[in-house]
Amino acid sequence: MKKQIFNYRQAAVCCHGFTLLEVLVTLIVLSVGLLSLAGLQVVGLRTSHSAYMRTQATIQSYDLIDRMRANISGVQAGDYHKPIKADSAGDVKVNCKATQGCGAQDMALNDLYEWNTAIADILPNGVGIVCIDGTPEDDPVATSADAKCDNAGVGNPRSALYVIKIWWNDDNSNPDSVQLFTTSFRP
Repeated sequence: MKKQIFNYRQAAVCCHGFTLLEVLVTLIVLSVGLLSLAGLQVVGLRTSHSAYMRTQATIQSYDLIDRMRANISGVQAGDYHKPIKADSAGDVKVNCKATQGCGAQDMALNDLYEWNTAIADILPNGVGIVCIDGTPEDDPVATSADAKCDNAGVGNPRSALYVIKIWWNDDNSNPDSVQLFTTSFRP
C-alpha cells in the first residue's frame, strides 16, 4: 500500500485567501449583531426613562393626596378644587412652615404651590390640576388648558370624587409627545 504524503505547498495554493474571506463574513455578521444589540439597548433606555417619568407622576399625585387628607378642613371648604391650571398653581405661604401654622385655605394654597413646583422641577413641562370629576378618564386631552372636569359632586366635597391630572412632555425632541397621568380618589 502506498503511503500518501501531505503536500503543504499544494494545499496553500488551492486554498489561498479562503480563510480571509471567512473572517470577513464573520466580521460582518458579528457587526450586524452588535448593532442590533446597541439598538435594543437604546430602546430599553428610552422605555426605562418613560417608566421613570410615569413613576414620578404617580409619586407626585400621591403626595398631594396625602396633603389633602392631612388638611381635611381645606378639602371640605373646596380649597383644593382647582380645575384651571392658573387657579391650581397655588401660592407660597411662609407662615405654614412656622410652628403656629396657618389656616386651612392658606395650607391648601401652599400645598398646591409646593406640589406644582415639584411637578415642574421633576417632569419636563410638567403641569398638574386637581378637580372634582365624576368621569376622570372621559377625555385624555393633550394639554391642561382644555382639561375636562364635570364638577359632579361639587356641592358635597366630602363624598365627591377628586381627580388629579398631571401632564408632561415624554420626549423633549417631540413637543407633541405629551403624556397624561390621571388618578382619582376620595379624601
